[in-house]
Amino acid sequence: MFKNNRKMTLKEILCHIPYNNNNWYIFEINAIGIAPNNMSMQEFEELVLSSDFGYQITWSELLTFADNINDIDNFIVVWSDIPITFNLIENKFKIKIEVYDSDYWEITYSDDVRI
Repeated sequence: MFKNNRKMTLKEILCHIPYNNNNWYIFEINAIGIAPNNMSMQEFEELVLSSDFGYQITWSELLTFADNINDIDNFIVVWSDIPITFNLIENKFKIKIEVYDSDYWEITYSDDVRI
C-alpha cells in the first residue's frame, strides 16, 4: 500500500491498532532489516516458517521489530488468545495483518474485536 507515492512501513500499519498486551504470532516474514534476538533476517525467516505455532511476540516487541524493518515483502502476523497453527488462523484469530508483494496490506478483525 502506498501513501503519498511512498510505500507504507510496517510501523505505519501497526499504528492503526491500539497498544495492547496481547500475544502475537508471526507466521510469515520476508523482509529487509534487523531481526529480533541478534539473528540474521534469513535465520529469523527460517525460524518463523519452521514454527508450528508461529513466532510468538509481544506487542511492544512487534513495535520494536517494526522500527528495525527497512522493507517488507510478505508478512503474516495474528493476535490470538491461544497459540494456533497456520491452518487454524482463519478460525481463531482476533486480528490478522497480512502483507503481500510489499504493496498490498490487509488488516482483518474478528467479530468480537472493537477498535
